Amino acid sequence: MSTTGLVTDFSNLASQKWQITNDGVMGGLSESHFQINADGNAVFLGEVSLKNNGGFASVKNHESLNLEGFKSVRLHVKGDGKRYSFRLQTGENGRVHPWSYEHRFNTESGLWMEAELPLINFTATYRGSVPSNVPKLDPSEIVRYGFLISDKQEGPFRLEISKIEAV
Repeated sequence: MSTTGLVTDFSNLASQKWQITNDGVMGGLSESHFQINADGNAVFLGEVSLKNNGGFASVKNHESLNLEGFKSVRLHVKGDGKRYSFRLQTGENGRVHPWSYEHRFNTESGLWMEAELPLINFTATYRGSVPSNVPKLDPSEIVRYGFLISDKQEGPFRLEISKIEAV
């Protein structure tokens, strides 16, 4: 029997620290929003633009998350047929590392699904590349987590999330 811990079910969104970061930080024109719908689920939606060397949209929660002792993150999502990344960012001594650890997952348009993402399969990334000399993910040092859409997936996107669990 496995132990499951709730990371969030978005019922306490007012106290959570979610922040949008899009390619506008580099001159791009992508737009995104993060909101709660009538069912109480989070919705990450917007439009990815490839203009001005753009091509990504993201939302991150700026809260620490200790996943030590857990093997996976389980996402309960309804997507649009596009590919997303769930990202974990670590830090230490009050500093946030510049790289993230990501696990990509595909969605099926309009269908609820569970995406089980083993922590051992998260890959270090920095601005779309795999950096060298980055330590393995330490699940006890997570200071941010969130979602990203990239990979030149131009156009509208919508990802609904009912909950995030640690398994």
